[in-house]
Amino acid sequence: MQRRNKTAHCLGGIVLVLCLTLPVLSGGPAAETAIHQGSSFHYNPRGKTDPFMPLIKKEIPGQKKVDLRALSPLQRFGLEQLKLIGIMSSDEKKVAIVADPKGKTYVIVKGTAIGQNNGRVSIIMDDQVVVEEQQAGDGPRKVQTKRIILNLHRVEAEGKL
Repeated sequence: MQRRNKTAHCLGGIVLVLCLTLPVLSGGPAAETAIHQGSSFHYNPRGKTDPFMPLIKKEIPGQKKVDLRALSPLQRFGLEQLKLIGIMSSDEKKVAIVADPKGKTYVIVKGTAIGQNNGRVSIIMDDQVVVEEQQAGDGPRKVQTKRIILNLHRVEAEGKL
């Protein structure tokens, strides 16, 4: 009994598939519309949402977007957080050593990007480093240059400077 039911269901499914595909295979009107529709369809994305964009955006108006992966370690800290701990010079050039709040040290030279406000090392002197930051200004001068000086922190040895 169960075997007859399975056979009847199987045959019924085959008959259903043949009934649906027979007009297409024979070249009837269903086959013509399927071919005609497939060749003339063009997708127009205008006015439709992009399915790959997130539905919720985490953008805050007025906040600049910064990719932290693209920044150097020195650009992740503010200049007030960095400490100038040494300056070395030779006949050819001067280099300085700065430390971040965790104590990790970095060697900087003239032109090194430093600080969170797009600063660049402009001058390295015997006891200080000058960093220039470009800031948007008001009035006729659209860009203003701000100079920040990092002074060398000297370590006291036996109570003397």
